[in-house]
Amino acid sequence: MAYERDIIERIATEEERLSRAFRQIAEFVRSNADKFIHSPIRQLAEDIGVSEPSLIRFSRHFGYKGVPDLRLAIAMSLAGADKTGAYRLEPALADKEMVNRQAKMAIAQTASNLLREDTSVLFDSGSTVFCLTRCMPANQPLRIMTTGLKTLLSLNDLASYDLMLPGGMLRPNAMSLSGRMVEKVISEMLFDTVYLGADSIDPAFGLSTFSEEEAHLNRAMIEVCQRVVVLADASKFRSPALHRICTLSKVDILVTGADLPVDVQQAVADHGTEVMLAPISTEEEKNVETVQS
Repeated sequence: MAYERDIIERIATEEERLSRAFRQIAEFVRSNADKFIHSPIRQLAEDIGVSEPSLIRFSRHFGYKGVPDLRLAIAMSLAGADKTGAYRLEPALADKEMVNRQAKMAIAQTASNLLREDTSVLFDSGSTVFCLTRCMPANQPLRIMTTGLKTLLSLNDLASYDLMLPGGMLRPNAMSLSGRMVEKVISEMLFDTVYLGADSIDPAFGLSTFSEEEAHLNRAMIEVCQRVVVLADASKFRSPALHRICTLSKVDILVTGADLPVDVQQAVADHGTEVMLAPISTEEEKNVETVQS
């Protein structure tokens, strides 16, 4: 799903025609966007005074599979409305992980074949790169540095890998490390490939992300790698642009789903980027709402 720029405006426009429970949710979205995006679903339902199923039905009413999809859409909408570049309301990692999971796993599986060409890699903290840790090639000696704490823990039991963290400040919402310490450590090293995600991709603007710090760090990671591989499902090809990481001319390979429109594939390829397509099931993902404690 391509996230619409005006979802908050659409919610406000429809508010008077909604049921009482939906009006309560709509009012909360408009007045407490930060809490709506980051609160555990159980707590969110309690704060608004509605049931958890009502939150799911509200999300589906506006065309989203569930609350995580809607929360990402709201975050994108707010970021797009910010003309100053100061927007800092970053979605929760748990929501990113839930959205388009089947597509992300298919993309990760396809990208895992590229790892066989590497001896040293950099992994960012994105949810699709995290999926890559679930389908790593077995018994391949590999040196891995990552800024993602969940990524590190996912690889911890695999004895054939040498794992490294660069240090730095914790970004709690992303469960990742950032800051000058990370960049300094990375700048003194050299890797075969960096595997990156992105919050938004536009063929003209390039890759972008919610966090300005993350964008700066990703650029530093790109500079010390001989190859740049980006993992992104079709929903990432959307506006608005956020904090730019780089143009597509910096990306060697884009691994995405076969459901990416052909004209978008061509627009990416026009920048000299190889496009690898992962098979995506046409069967709609089963929606599973996780109540966060």
